[in-house]
Amino acid sequence: MTWTKEKILVNIERLMRSKFTNPKEAFNHYDVDKDGFLTKADFKILLKEAKVSALIRGLVAEFMMQSFDANNDNLVSWNEFQEAIKESGIKR
Repeated sequence: MTWTKEKILVNIERLMRSKFTNPKEAFNHYDVDKDGFLTKADFKILLKEAKVSALIRGLVAEFMMQSFDANNDNLVSWNEFQEAIKESGIKR
């Protein structure tokens, strides 16, 4: 199976729609340590649940961090997460 950005986004969107009622609920669920930020490790958990191949999960998590982390602090805040969802085209 070839993993494209579009396929990964579709898998993430399916997961979000099936498991959560809104993006904030998803953010809070994946914020494992409840510090108000998502880390690369948190994204790996999300990607595993979205059935993204283990072979590319680390690379995709790194790409998500670079794409979502607007202030480059290696953490994704709720505001950064919201902006990334808007830009990705994932529907609310």
